[in-house]
Amino acid sequence: MSRNVPIALHVPTDAVVTRWTSAHPGSPMPLVLFLPGAFDGPKDFIREGLEAFLSDEEAQGNLPPSLWVAVTHFQSWYADRADGSFPYEQFLMNELIPLLEVRHPGFGGSPRARSITGLSMGGFGALNLAARTGAFSRCLALSPALVEAPFKGLQWFVRRSLTRTFPLDPAHFAPWNPWQHLGGSTELVIGCGTEDKYGLADTCRTFANVCRERDRSLRLELRPGGHDWAYWTPTFKQWAPWLLGMSVGDSPGALGSIRP
Repeated sequence: MSRNVPIALHVPTDAVVTRWTSAHPGSPMPLVLFLPGAFDGPKDFIREGLEAFLSDEEAQGNLPPSLWVAVTHFQSWYADRADGSFPYEQFLMNELIPLLEVRHPGFGGSPRARSITGLSMGGFGALNLAARTGAFSRCLALSPALVEAPFKGLQWFVRRSLTRTFPLDPAHFAPWNPWQHLGGSTELVIGCGTEDKYGLADTCRTFANVCRERDRSLRLELRPGGHDWAYWTPTFKQWAPWLLGMSVGDSPGALGSIRP
């Protein structure tokens, strides 16, 4: 893709990687794709202390070393535009992730060692990429924008970005419709603040019910909070171990296996 794409990276220290690989020879280390929302970007990954949190937890041995990349959205919904003018999904999956795995050997390399997470627009993107690519084993979608064509009742600027990317015909939108693909077959966690100003907590409840009706397993977690970083930051920190292969409820340092 012929444009600069600002990103934020978390790369573990050499000491952390050496300690881990000595204790777990041959085991892959996780790669996590982080998708910000419409009003957010890679700088928020740094500003909200998520990179520092990962560094601290790795240094203390509470988390395995992991490679995280937070990307810019360009109002793309993390998808390819229908007219072919902005192939952003292709960039993320066919250029960015392979490049990172080459430059940082030992991280990712297979779906079992990759996870994806996002918030709001990025929550939609995480569900969509998980379903469409099969490249990730775990998906955490926070306050996801569970939109459907023809995108009625949305704010004009949100609808404009959607119509620039996706077809308005519901049948043609089906490959990107989260209510149809349900995030594919990844292990799935959906989270939302109960005071979300867009009413997404109720939408997430409905989505979870649809998943259960179709025998699609997921975990739904609703907690007090809004559609903002005051909710997202502590929730990302809570679920970071799970994204990195640990079981829910594991004690610090008790890592579940990540199979290649």
